[in-house]
Amino acid sequence: MVFILCCLMTNFMSNTATTALMAPICLSIAQGMGADPRAVLMACVIGGSCAYATPIGMPANTMVVGAGNYKFMDYATIVSMIILPIAFPFYPA
Repeated sequence: MVFILCCLMTNFMSNTATTALMAPICLSIAQGMGADPRAVLMACVIGGSCAYATPIGMPANTMVVGAGNYKFMDYATIVSMIILPIAFPFYPA
């Protein structure tokens, strides 16, 4: 959820502002869950940098979406959602 929230927010705010706003909240969430804070913060950081992967987050992407006949789902960032829990497990052994 942190990743998705940061992905959404960074389309309307800068990635720096999104990460600065969400980092303390993410730390609190991680502590409340008993999860590794690094994993939750990585979800925040990577999610906060995903604006480049949507047509509304970057002006260049907005310009080519019509010319290239792209759809919004062509920009989906499913790979990050799969790799994050593998690279940064929430509950390390």
